[in-house]
Amino acid sequence: MIQDPLNRFITTINSHFDLAGKRVLEIGCGKGRVTRDLATYAQQVVATDPDADAIAAARQAVPSDNVAFIVTADGLPAAPPASFDAVLYTLSLHHVPETEMVGSLQKAGQLLRPGGVIIVVEPGDGGSFNEAKQRFGAGSGDEGPLKEAAIRAMQSLPGWDLGDTIPFQTHFLFDDEQDFCRSKLPGYQDLSEMEQRAVMTFLREHRTDAGILLSSDRRLNILTRD
Repeated sequence: MIQDPLNRFITTINSHFDLAGKRVLEIGCGKGRVTRDLATYAQQVVATDPDADAIAAARQAVPSDNVAFIVTADGLPAAPPASFDAVLYTLSLHHVPETEMVGSLQKAGQLLRPGGVIIVVEPGDGGSFNEAKQRFGAGSGDEGPLKEAAIRAMQSLPGWDLGDTIPFQTHFLFDDEQDFCRSKLPGYQDLSEMEQRAVMTFLREHRTDAGILLSSDRRLNILTRD
C-alpha cells in the first residue's frame, strides 16, 4: 500500500502555512508517512505517537537528522512553553478521548511561540476509502461521532479562531485485492461469502492500471489566537 501517492497532504498544509524554517510538533505521527514530508520543509520536527511499535517503524522510515521521535500517551512532549511554531494533529485529534480534546488543544497552544498555529487535519466524509470503511469496516471503521466531537472541540477552544475549513483529498494505492485486505481488512476471511463478494466487486470498480486506487476526503483547519 502507498498512502497519499500524490503528496496532497503536505502540499495542502504547506500552501496554507509556510513550514520553511519552522519548528513543528506532530501529534499522531504513526509510522512517519507525513513526518517524512514535514522534514523536507521544516527546520525541525518532533513527532509523537502512543504506539511504540509505530514509532520504531517511523524511525526506520525517516532517518532525517532534523526529526526526533517520542513515544508519549497524549502526544504532548515534556517541552517548555514557546517551543514550537506549529503543532500538527495528523488525523489524530478524533483519537483523543472526547473529554480531553479541548484540554489537549489548550496544552498544544501553550507550547507555541507567539504567532504559532495549531494545524488539525481530520478525516472528511466522502471518498471511496471512506465508503469501504463504512460498508466493510475497513481500516478504523466508521469514525463519524469521533470526527464530530473533534470539530466541536476546535469550535469551542477559548481564545482561538478556527478559521475556514479547507477540504482536500488524498488517496490509497493498493497493489491488488490481497494488498487491500492485508493492509486494511485483515478480518476479510471472517466475512460471509456474500460480504466477501461485495468487497471484491467494490475493489474491482476502483482498479486502475497502477493498482486499486481509493480516495479519502480530508479537512484542514488552522487555529490562530484571537
